[in-house]
Amino acid sequence: MKKENFNHLLGKSRNEIIQELGHGFNYFNNEIWTYEVGKALFFRKIILSLTFKNENVSEIKLSKVFGKS
Repeated sequence: MKKENFNHLLGKSRNEIIQELGHGFNYFNNEIWTYEVGKALFFRKIILSLTFKNENVSEIKLSKVFGKS
């Protein structure tokens, strides 16, 4: 899974993100929302982090983490 797969989310509003990815466990007014978007080898989770600025997505990060993080 690559960051480029999520570039279409840049500039979208919070409501548009909810329509596409769902609520998840995100508080509506938080600056950063996270979603588990997949699993990698050895039980690592792939986490998508969306940073909002002026109510629109301004930054996208993908990270791989172990465990319940």
